[in-house]
Amino acid sequence: MAACTPNLRVVWIGVNSSGCEMPNYRRWKAEGAVYFFTIVTHERRGILTTPFARSCLRTAFRECRARHPFELPAIVLLPDHLHLVIRLAPGECDYSKRISSIKGCFTRVYLGGMGAEGTATASRRRQRYRGVWQKRFYEHCIRDSRDNLRHIDYIHANPVKHGLVRLARDWPWSTFHRYVKLGEYPLDWCGHVELPGEVYLEPDTW
Repeated sequence: MAACTPNLRVVWIGVNSSGCEMPNYRRWKAEGAVYFFTIVTHERRGILTTPFARSCLRTAFRECRARHPFELPAIVLLPDHLHLVIRLAPGECDYSKRISSIKGCFTRVYLGGMGAEGTATASRRRQRYRGVWQKRFYEHCIRDSRDNLRHIDYIHANPVKHGLVRLARDWPWSTFHRYVKLGEYPLDWCGHVELPGEVYLEPDTW
């Protein structure tokens, strides 16, 4: 588990057409802990981009943020996994509570709405762990501005990396278009982003 870093904060810069400041999450300053996560479905089942699963995820994020606040600078939703960056409040470092809350709420709402689960092994049954998510998740504590930039770029390039689309703009379930509106990317951006230890970020290797 990465150590908590209590002095990282995304800076607010830029002005919109109304003269109001806008958040620029690819710029970096101090305060609060920032983390990158990969969360994967059980048996890598391609359920997450269905309309029903997306609705369940919205509910899960909304309920989690109401109880355990955090900011969500970037996210991409793929059929069998999602990558996201979250920023905690200054002094906060309990990211596990938030990820567990998101996974737990999604599972409850998804199965309650007759969503199907994967195979439940004897171990899962003993632990009362439903066949919706993998038990573990990958986390990385963002170190600095360059690290932040690379992980946000990685998130937005991920559908291209997996061969789902040709350009990042063609994938509807990410924060890419939010960044285009902020002037952070050209609409036709599609950088191929490699990260140190990238083999551990993708579910195909888990």
